Amino acid sequence: MRLAALLAAFSLAVGAPRAAGSPPPNVIVIGADTLRADHLGLYGYGRATSPNIDRLAARGAVFERAYAQGSYTLPSFASVFTSLYPEAHGATNRRTRIKDSALLLAELFRARGYRTAGFTGGPFVALPYGFGKGYDSYLSGDLPRPLDAYVAPALDWIDADRSKPFFLFLQPQDVHPPFDLLSLPKAERGRWGTDDGAAADKYLGSLYFYLLLNGEPNGDDGPAAPAALKRELETVMSDPAARRRMISIYDDRVSHLDRTFGAFWADLEKRGLLSNTVVVLLSDHGTLFGEDGKFGHGTHLSTNDGVFHVALVVWAPGRKPARVASPVELVDVAPTLLALTGAPVPASFQGRSLAPLLDGATREGPVFGTATTAGSDARARRFVREGRWKLSADDPGPAAVLADLEADPGETKDVSAAHPDVVKRLSGELARHLQRVGRPE
Repeated sequence: MRLAALLAAFSLAVGAPRAAGSPPPNVIVIGADTLRADHLGLYGYGRATSPNIDRLAARGAVFERAYAQGSYTLPSFASVFTSLYPEAHGATNRRTRIKDSALLLAELFRARGYRTAGFTGGPFVALPYGFGKGYDSYLSGDLPRPLDAYVAPALDWIDADRSKPFFLFLQPQDVHPPFDLLSLPKAERGRWGTDDGAAADKYLGSLYFYLLLNGEPNGDDGPAAPAALKRELETVMSDPAARRRMISIYDDRVSHLDRTFGAFWADLEKRGLLSNTVVVLLSDHGTLFGEDGKFGHGTHLSTNDGVFHVALVVWAPGRKPARVASPVELVDVAPTLLALTGAPVPASFQGRSLAPLLDGATREGPVFGTATTAGSDARARRFVREGRWKLSADDPGPAAVLADLEADPGETKDVSAAHPDVVKRLSGELARHLQRVGRPE
């Protein structure tokens, strides 16, 4: 009954905002796993890691203050495609999945007659977690795969049937650790001119190093590292030169993603698709390189912007280029894509369409996120961010921590004692938010 009602609603909405007889726009979502916004030129990074994305972003809408709702892939992408906060969609650790009652974006597009396909590499967007609902074809794997592994099959899929509009999701893992140093062409390695910290190189592709970077000595991924190796790895991690080396290698991989993105865009242009295709580039979360004394993501409860401030660029036919300073969230992506393609937004969605912001509107207000770990959601760390302030609180846990982001963008100092009025106000905002979206039982 629910799907039938949706089909009826969609059939009434198709074509409403478009000229009579014009085909509905295609939609492409490229979700770059673990891409930090502040490592792209369009967000002010000092290294030229992303010339193609920067150049093309000037033709679209860049959201300067976009925030993820989850701290790693599973809860974050679940929020992207259900427009629900983690407390509502329920996919918060590796033993959970998206609630069956949730409506997924691909499901809604297929109900409108779209062809739907997903090409993904990460284990946390695999079929057992509920991400395949609504897709005609969904290829998922459990190994990091770069964007260039998906371009050819994605283009073949597009070309196979141009009679219908399509919805395509790509989830490249170019910048997701562990880092295999030999996976990039030789000409694309070491481009930032540093041999600093080369002692870390032999460990960067190691599962043990990856687990230790994430703060998880063994977890569910295998036996603990031998004590001698663990000491050696921890020594490397504590070396500032090794940190610089990891950042340099990460930036090499951002550059590779950028090169492939530029080539994929050119392929879409050659096919004449971009005049009627909405394209979204986003990241599901970032990763830490020493902030909060942490490395990696997914197995610690950091609410630092290194994890939660994400890239979000939208290219929509007929919209002028823009840089949007209003704070937005990844739960806003799904209602935005429905609005841009002339579809109604389900009442269950908790995000808000960004389409008005593409046309020059502004909005203010708090944004929210929840850090859980892949291994367990018995504890969570939530934040509310508004203006210059970010309040983070453990659940269960001690009193909240307040950061003044203007004075301390690195979030290194707790100023809650000096601003009890701000703590009280933002604590109230967080409590009301949890009541609205459904605190877990």
